[in-house]
Amino acid sequence: GALVWLQEQLLCHVRTCPLDCASIYYNGVRRSGLYTVVPSLVGAPVEVYCDMDTDGGGWTMIQRRVDGSVSFDRTWRDYRDGFGDLHSEFWLGNDHIHDLSTQGDYSLRIDLEDWSHKHRHALYQSFSVENEAHQYRLHVSGFSGTVQDSFSWYHDKQGFSTPDSGNICAEISHGGWWYNQCFYANLNGQGPLGPDGIVWYSWRDSDYYSLRKVSMMIRPRNFRARFSP
Repeated sequence: GALVWLQEQLLCHVRTCPLDCASIYYNGVRRSGLYTVVPSLVGAPVEVYCDMDTDGGGWTMIQRRVDGSVSFDRTWRDYRDGFGDLHSEFWLGNDHIHDLSTQGDYSLRIDLEDWSHKHRHALYQSFSVENEAHQYRLHVSGFSGTVQDSFSWYHDKQGFSTPDSGNICAEISHGGWWYNQCFYANLNGQGPLGPDGIVWYSWRDSDYYSLRKVSMMIRPRNFRARFSP
């Protein structure tokens, strides 16, 4: 517990501590997997999954759904602190997502896969999440990608809500998300089928089609993969 945390803090000041997976990439580590990062050197160390393969690597994963093994019908506290298994399905935790996304200018990438193994992605040039006092309000903009945007145009500037926070959208969707009235994207829905599933409306122009796999990951907007032309 506390002692290990202290030791890690001390270790961090001895060497340069990675702020995120991009720092780890720049330190020469190019293998995807679990690493410990310390956002802004103010937060506690947090274990994260780093994707060093997609589009040059350097991505810190903040969410992943792959097989329905983890319930996303969770409390405010669970979403705040994080839950699940970094090797399979998880939500990193809103406090960590806030710490990571506000220590610089971050981009967000969302990867989507349907039941016939079609892959598409959405990229947002700018992504950050405010702190708990501000309900983890979402700031997301600058869309590009291989799928139509179902997220930023409707969910930008929304606060986060969970089934126990008194938000009717979260209650009927059984998940935590930046709900509006209610959503065009809901990547933390119940899944894997039906109207409560993992939804990206523009995929089929429907909120009754659930995707099979999704992930969300962030990296500094100015990231440059080494050895690229």
